Amino acid sequence: MFKPALTSLRRAALVLALSACTSLASAASVFQIELDTSTLVAANGNTGWIDLQFNPGNGGTPYAQALLTNFVGFGDPTTVETAGNVSGSLAGGYVIGNNDASGYNDLFHAVNFGGKVGFTVTFSGDLDPSLSGLGSAFAVSLFDSSKTVALGTADDALVVLNWTSLGGATASPLTNQIGTSVSAVPEPQTWLMLGAGLALLGGVARRRQRG
Repeated sequence: MFKPALTSLRRAALVLALSACTSLASAASVFQIELDTSTLVAANGNTGWIDLQFNPGNGGTPYAQALLTNFVGFGDPTTVETAGNVSGSLAGGYVIGNNDASGYNDLFHAVNFGGKVGFTVTFSGDLDPSLSGLGSAFAVSLFDSSKTVALGTADDALVVLNWTSLGGATASPLTNQIGTSVSAVPEPQTWLMLGAGLALLGGVARRRQRG
């Protein structure tokens, strides 16, 4: 007599688990970025620069911002240059907005070569009621100590994340000569949804065994 209830529970559990898996696989708003600079030391020494830009597609792009935290391999916190809508610090995190009148928003920071250089970027932004799909590009590049020679890639950047307010950011495929890792970080509610679904499935299985 418990079969209808068990079937409903099983369906609910599957819906939760599948929804969580879909969220994990879809466009995200939080990314962990890591660059392996170990091969750059021989030709470029132990220090260089990282260039982080967040620029709109055009004047009609909805407002968005990129929050940068959890820095690894960044150098002297006072050795930084900015342009456009950039605020914050290495200790508290930097925020790059996409709405400077020039359309150019740039954080240029000293980094240490020889190991991993990395950070977390979290995107947020206004809704796009017109559903235009207009977005902003977040680009990551490395330069030598002279700030003039781009390193590690045959493209214009090592990482490009295309953000739209319609549903997160997606990474562009690029050809790099150094190890580059771009990992989407699931948001807490996604893990909660997946855990709830798995817990329900476990409960259903135990009830079936007892029945």
